[in-house]
Amino acid sequence: MSFLVVDNKRLDLDAFAELLKVVRPEVRVFSIPSAEEALELSSLSFDVAFIEVELEAGKMNGIELAARLKTIHKDTHVIFITKSRKYFQEAFSVHAGAYLLKKVSEEDIRRELDYLLYYYPAQLKLNGKVYVQTFGGFSVFLDGKMIDFPRSKAKELLALLVDRRGLAVTAREACAVLFEDKPYGKISNAYYHVIVNSLSRTLEDAGIKNILVRTKNHLAVNPGSFECDAYLYMRGDPSAVRRYRGDYLTCYSWSEFSLDALNTSSEGEAYNA
Repeated sequence: MSFLVVDNKRLDLDAFAELLKVVRPEVRVFSIPSAEEALELSSLSFDVAFIEVELEAGKMNGIELAARLKTIHKDTHVIFITKSRKYFQEAFSVHAGAYLLKKVSEEDIRRELDYLLYYYPAQLKLNGKVYVQTFGGFSVFLDGKMIDFPRSKAKELLALLVDRRGLAVTAREACAVLFEDKPYGKISNAYYHVIVNSLSRTLEDAGIKNILVRTKNHLAVNPGSFECDAYLYMRGDPSAVRRYRGDYLTCYSWSEFSLDALNTSSEGEAYNA
C-alpha cells in the first residue's frame, strides 16, 4: 500500500507524512510539495492521496489535481486536507472520500483509513506485504496487521536475525544473545530449538515462512522478502531518515552494539546533513 501527500507548506507536509507513518508504519509515503510534481509520479498507483486544496496561488489547486489523478488511476481514494471549509461542496465533485480540516489528528486519520479498509478491502489489499518496524520497538506487520508471537524469545530471535540483515546465526551465537546470563550447553540449546520451532510455526501460520532461512546449523532472514525501516534508513530513504530518533530496537539491550553502524550509515548521514 502507498500513500501520496501533496501540500505546498513544507512544515505541514512533513508533519502529516510523519503522522501517517505513526498510524500505518508499514505503508510507503510519498511527500510532494506541488501538484505539478505529483503528476510527474502519475505512473505510480497510489492507494490513497491526501491533498491540500489550497496549493500555490495561480497554479493547479488540489481539486484539479485530484481530478487529474482520478482520471489516471480511478481507484485512488482522495482525502482533502485544508484549513478552509469553502471548498467542501466542490471537493466532493471529484468523489473525495473525506474532507479534513487542519490540524488533522491521528484519530482523524485512523477513522478515515479504517472506513476505506472496511468498505474497499479488495482495492486496498496489500497482497501479503511484510513490514518490519525496528524504530521505537520491534513489531512485524502483515497486510497492515501486527503479528502476535506466542513466545517473546521467538520474537526477540527474529529481531536479532533482522539486525544481522541476512547474515547466518548459529545456535551458540543466538544463545549468547538471548540467554546472556547463562552458559551455552544442552539445556540452553534445547530451549533454543523450542524457540526456533515456535518462530517457524508463527511465520508459517501467517503465511510468511519464506522470510526465514533455516538450515541444520544456521538461521537467517531473507532481507528481500520484507520491508524494514532500518534497511530503508541505511539506503538513505528520506522518510525513514526523518523517523529515526536513535530508538533502534530499544526493547533489547543487545541492540546497542548495532547503533554505531546504524548511526554512521553513509546514506543516513547524507540525508541528515
